[in-house]
Amino acid sequence: MTVERSRLVILGIDEEGLGGLTDRARRILADADVIVGAAPILALLESLPGRKVVLEPEMSKALEQVKEALRARQPVLVSSGDPLFYGVARYLCDRLGKDCFEILPHVSSMQLAFARVKESWEDAYLTNLAGRPIEAVLDRIRTAEKVGLFSSDELTPPRVARELLQRGIDYFRAYVCENLGSPDERVTQAELADLAAMEFNPLNVLILVRKPNRPDRASRASRHRLFGNPDEAFAQTKPRRCLVTQAEVR
Repeated sequence: MTVERSRLVILGIDEEGLGGLTDRARRILADADVIVGAAPILALLESLPGRKVVLEPEMSKALEQVKEALRARQPVLVSSGDPLFYGVARYLCDRLGKDCFEILPHVSSMQLAFARVKESWEDAYLTNLAGRPIEAVLDRIRTAEKVGLFSSDELTPPRVARELLQRGIDYFRAYVCENLGSPDERVTQAELADLAAMEFNPLNVLILVRKPNRPDRASRASRHRLFGNPDEAFAQTKPRRCLVTQAEVR
C-alpha cells in the first residue's frame, strides 16, 4: 500500500518575519512540524515549535532534505520573497512534481525595488545575473526600456556599469537598492559613469531606466513592417554601427 505524502508548503517571507505575514501564513507556520529554510530566515522563526532544518546551499543536497521533509505531517519550506521568482520553488517543482507543493508567495525584492524608485515593471527586462554570460544580458539591456537585475558576486552593479559603458551603452539612469525591507535599506540613484566607481552591499537589486530620446531604441511605429524598415528601427551597437544592409536593398 502506498503511503500518501503531505504536500509541502513553500512560503515566502521577508525581513519582518512573522510580523510581515498574513494570518493564514502564520497559522501554517505555527502548525508545521518541520520548517526548512536558510539559517537567516529560520532565525526569524525561533519562537515556533516546529523542528528547524537548515537548507543546504548545494541544490542536490537541498533536494534530498525536501524529500525527507515531505515525510512529515505538515512540512513547510520558508524562502525569501516570491519563491517562484528566481527562487527555489521552480527547481523543486521541476524535479518532484507540482502536486507535491503549495506555494504562498511574499513580495519579491525586485517588486520592492521598483516600488522604491516609483517605476512600473510590467515592461521591464528582469533577470538574475548569477551564472549568466554577460554578453547575453547586455544584448537584452541594449534595447530595453527598463531593466531589473539581481546582481551576483561577480557581476556587481559597478561591474555592470563598466561593461555597459565600454560598449557605448550610456543612456540609462541607474538605481541600486540595498538591503530592501531591513532597517539599513538604502536606495542610490546615479549615472552609470559614477556607479562604476561605487561599492554596495551584496544584497542589492540594480534597476536601469532608459533616458528619453536616446539611441538603440527599437522603432515602435515600424515594428510590424516586413520590408523597408528605416535605419533607426534597428538596434545597432557602438562602435559597430552601420553594419546593416543598405536601405535600398532592404
